[in-house]
Amino acid sequence: MITVRDVESFLYTWAPAGLAASWDNVGLLVGDPVREVKKILTTLDIPESVVEEAVQTGADLIVSHHPVIFDPIKKMTDRSWQHKLLLDCAENKIAVYSAHTSLDSVLGGVNDVLAEKIGLLHTEVLVPAAGGEAGLGRVGCLHEPMTLQEFSEKIKTVLKLDNIIAGDAGRRVSKVAVCGGAGAEFIDEALAAGADTFVTGDVKYHTAQNAVYSGLNIIDATHQGTELPMINTLADRIALRLTSGGFNAQVLVAKESKILQYL
Repeated sequence: MITVRDVESFLYTWAPAGLAASWDNVGLLVGDPVREVKKILTTLDIPESVVEEAVQTGADLIVSHHPVIFDPIKKMTDRSWQHKLLLDCAENKIAVYSAHTSLDSVLGGVNDVLAEKIGLLHTEVLVPAAGGEAGLGRVGCLHEPMTLQEFSEKIKTVLKLDNIIAGDAGRRVSKVAVCGGAGAEFIDEALAAGADTFVTGDVKYHTAQNAVYSGLNIIDATHQGTELPMINTLADRIALRLTSGGFNAQVLVAKESKILQYL
């Protein structure tokens, strides 16, 4: 038998809370750690549809990237969509574990998966964590240089995006920095690493202006778009760990819809 605590222990060992940002909230957020787990649902976010899917599929544990709880809770009613999700999980005895910035930083996590999807070679950590090899962002080289237009088409294809936003600094794309989610604050680090192009999400206008005028192509491939590829890898990693340990819990990937779409 495998329990919530067993899965929590594996995830904590792979992506320890020590890698998470100080403001973050990672770990087991809902549920009984000694409850048996027969089915796990992995997801980027936990909207109502994912909780409904967990109930319908009989999942005992949801493993998400984004935490459903960030701030202290003084009261819990169904008037808040977040609180309603927590109540629904508790009522259906579904535990929730979230690995956020710890999964961003760990080797083999969000940024390594993104770099691999894009086809970067000889990758290095963009913003190293204190005292370790892990950290936020990655920087690496393409097999062959290409134009920004060609690279943008590649990004749309591999990340399955209909559209992206690009800032053209007039440079061919060869050495690329990436940071899944919201990493536009690391423009200076991308420039210092010698990158000619930076792929991230949640890019604001003046941030993009700073990048382009500093000689750095910048691509906003959306917060969700740059992190979703990790969820399949997360499911595979958990399933492999369970199989190697002789456990037979099923690991599923949630059916998530895009939050923001071009209309």
